[in-house]
Amino acid sequence: MTTTTIQKPLGNSGQTIQQLLRGTDFDNILTCVHCGLCLDNCPTYRELHDEKESPRGRLYLMRGLYDGELDLTEEIKGSLDRCLGCRACETACPSGVPYGELLEKARGVIHETSSQGVIEQTLRTVLLKGLFRSTFLLSTASKLLKLYALTGLPKLITNTALGKFLPKSFVFQQHLLPDCSGRSFKQQHAHDDLQAVAGTKSLGRVGLFTGCVMDVSEAAVHESTVRLLRAIGYDVVVPEEQGCCGALHVHSGDRITARELAETNRQAFAEHNFDLVVTNAAGCSAQLKDYHHLFPKSDPGHNKDWKGLSSKIVDILELLSRHPEEVTQLSWRQDEDVVLYDAPCHLMHAQKIDANPRQLVNSLPGVQLVPLTESNWCCGSAGIYNLLQPELAGDVLKRKIDSVRETLEANPKATTLVTGNPGCLYQIRAGIREAKLPLRVIHPAVYLAERLQG
Repeated sequence: MTTTTIQKPLGNSGQTIQQLLRGTDFDNILTCVHCGLCLDNCPTYRELHDEKESPRGRLYLMRGLYDGELDLTEEIKGSLDRCLGCRACETACPSGVPYGELLEKARGVIHETSSQGVIEQTLRTVLLKGLFRSTFLLSTASKLLKLYALTGLPKLITNTALGKFLPKSFVFQQHLLPDCSGRSFKQQHAHDDLQAVAGTKSLGRVGLFTGCVMDVSEAAVHESTVRLLRAIGYDVVVPEEQGCCGALHVHSGDRITARELAETNRQAFAEHNFDLVVTNAAGCSAQLKDYHHLFPKSDPGHNKDWKGLSSKIVDILELLSRHPEEVTQLSWRQDEDVVLYDAPCHLMHAQKIDANPRQLVNSLPGVQLVPLTESNWCCGSAGIYNLLQPELAGDVLKRKIDSVRETLEANPKATTLVTGNPGCLYQIRAGIREAKLPLRVIHPAVYLAERLQG
């Protein structure tokens, strides 16, 4: 790795990296006691066996920038870029260090003070500032990908000798392709009155967050979510004004665009005065709950009512778990089934939600839920990490697929694996397809809806 100093030491405000970090409420970094309990819980450390690739090592680097003892180098930037942001270290940390928050703030400062090449600038403009902010562009891309899938080329590339002559990363991307719907779910249902099933006791009125990629792909996830909510007694509204949660932007350091998206979503849901805002993507709900971290005290947006939104955010699995009586009274299939479960990092580690989703699925009549042997380990998706760091993401995924294979061998009757985040869904599904394991990978909401009778 190179240690060349990055040549743009000042941000747009003319401040140094140290000054910018100190202006972003970064002093939580002082709570790290460097005990090292996080090391064995870090996927990149276990793959690379390098202190700089561990949470403790990265905190040392961030602390050096914060104290002004280190200059920003390509080596430091590379180490922070290679972090998956899975936040498993937060679960292991006895001091409660908010590692995810610190990493994202550091990446924001680095983004502001570092020059980007033409390719990176183009990708940021086209994807982050263009595609993910436009429902029209996302719908168009979804239609094109749907047509591409219908040509049969992805299966031709992955299932025949043709794939041997193409780059490995390109072949894997064919496995990664989502199930594109070709249209926007929120636009399709923006003016629908999705009332609770007749005869149920009213539980209130909720807004459904549809996201960006999920809005135009994996339609079954949103459809199943709506069906489950209505079945237990909720009226559901899908605001058309909502947009991308901004998680991908925050992970890449573009906090300015993320703030704009945060304000869009705050207004979209605030004007409806919902009882709750329901999500079915762990990464999105974690970001929606953390919007207040985007706005330092010096920013005008700091004083807006972010807690008014974050306090209403709830994952569909967590919400269903709050209503055991209503869930039990639903008409469920009785046939026996074994289902494997993988815990999304941003549900388990970022939001500390794990026991209730497991108990919910396991409580279904006839269903036996079996967590993967390493259910709490990252799959390597991490937003678009698997596209930016394909080799390391592949190594992390291999460990996950080994866990799937081991769990499947011990439970040969299992035919389904469920996981509650789209990135995990795509990544694990791709790994299982590549390994040719006899499992389908779906969202838990889809599985629950399938078990409903009528």
